Amino acid sequence: MTQDGSISNEQREFYRIFSQHLRGHDGVFTVEDIERLLMEGKKEVPNLIDEEFFKMGEAILNRYRNKNEDAINERIRRLAEEEARKRAIAEEEARKRAAAEEEERLRREEEERIAEEARLAEEARLAEEERIAEEARLAEEARLAEEARLAEEARMAEEARLAEEARLAEENRLAEEARLAEEARLAEEARLAEEARLAEEARLAEENRLAEEARLAEEARLAEEARLAEEARLAEEARLAEEARIQAELEAGEAAKQAYWDGQGLPDDEAKVVPDLPASANPLPAEGDQRSGSKLKLAVVALLGLLGAGAAYLYI
Repeated sequence: MTQDGSISNEQREFYRIFSQHLRGHDGVFTVEDIERLLMEGKKEVPNLIDEEFFKMGEAILNRYRNKNEDAINERIRRLAEEEARKRAIAEEEARKRAAAEEEERLRREEEERIAEEARLAEEARLAEEERIAEEARLAEEARLAEEARLAEEARMAEEARLAEEARLAEENRLAEEARLAEEARLAEEARLAEEARLAEEARLAEENRLAEEARLAEEARLAEEARLAEEARLAEEARLAEEARIQAELEAGEAAKQAYWDGQGLPDDEAKVVPDLPASANPLPAEGDQRSGSKLKLAVVALLGLLGAGAAYLYI
């Protein structure tokens, strides 16, 4: 039992194994058999403390004590010494083993330290390589970003240049179109001015023509009126001359008749016979007929003048 009176797991395991050995023993038990079985049980429970083993063995052997008690005690003492020697050997071996283990541990620790240092060195190397690779990657990314930026700037500059060229081309095109439009406008204005000038010249020419025609018509009218007036004057003079001739003939016939009757010596109350007019005598034209003819000629001339003015107005 332990100090508090309880049974430990090792003691319980030892009792169980010792009981199995007892049950498996054939024949009568002797002290040697009990000692042997105790030692076999101790081997199977190595964690059992020696002090507890001795107490348990002594308790078991007390039940079998006899007159050979001294021999048993000697046997137990020898067994104890043997056990102590074995324990010492075991302890020495354990010490050596512990020393070897310690040495092995130190060696392993050294190897682990070296391995750890190597690992740390490898990790440092890998970290350095990774850092260098990361720096290279960042530098490459920076280079690529710079190239991309420069390319973008070049692209934007090219686009700006093309846009400027396009703007200048558009301005030139618009200026050219404006110039051509201005030239076309000026040409159109010149054409319209030329047409207006030609139309004005044509109008002036037509006006001059009409004026000339009117002048000529007026001159023709005046000439016709002068001719008609001259004809009327000549006709009037002819009429007057004819009337004067006729009157002279009448007066001459009347004088002849008077002279004839005076020569006949007829009384005054005798009827007088007027002789016929000479066959060469022409009747005098009526004044109203002469004036009607003059008016008709003037109407014809005026109608011709109006017709010429209307034709000139329609031409303009």
